[in-house]
Amino acid sequence: MPKRVAAVIFCLLVLALVPVLLADTLSARLRGDQIFFQAPGLNLIREPLLARLKTGGTVAYDFHLALWTGNRDAVRRRAFERFVVSYDLWEEKFAVTGLRQPRISVANLKSNEIGVWCLDRIGLRSPDLKPADPLWLKLEVRAVDPKRDAGLLDDPDGVNLARLVDLFSRPRESGDQRWSFESGRLRASDLRP
Repeated sequence: MPKRVAAVIFCLLVLALVPVLLADTLSARLRGDQIFFQAPGLNLIREPLLARLKTGGTVAYDFHLALWTGNRDAVRRRAFERFVVSYDLWEEKFAVTGLRQPRISVANLKSNEIGVWCLDRIGLRSPDLKPADPLWLKLEVRAVDPKRDAGLLDDPDGVNLARLVDLFSRPRESGDQRWSFESGRLRASDLRP
């Protein structure tokens, strides 16, 4: 095989793999004193969840963000939020409501905009870091029946850590879907506005 043909085939393979490699990446940016996560490969609307939405049901999504600094021995910051998604049959668009106080909501989203909108509403307070300090990020999302785990967010003191660990440690149930994204080792200077 001539070298040019081999080079073209190699380039096409690389281009085909780029979306796959980027699908599970996790990055972050600063906005004021808050760190916000970005997960381009997060697609929350999949079967059988789409079927549930199109028949008038709702789907709850639990988001858990974690940040380690220095080493991965202990989580330095974490955030938890639950969002409920519904579907407008007439508009063929999605609506999302955050369940913490104050409640926030949006309508007329496309399916690929849901994860972005949710992540843009959950921030971690930035710890005091030097530019060279190492850090790691993790995002876990799970889809659940909205009746399951009732009362999780009703505690006035916030989410109990033991309950949160229990929630994300449970085995999958039928129809339960989970996503997990991790960053590699980053430096604090990598977090840019």
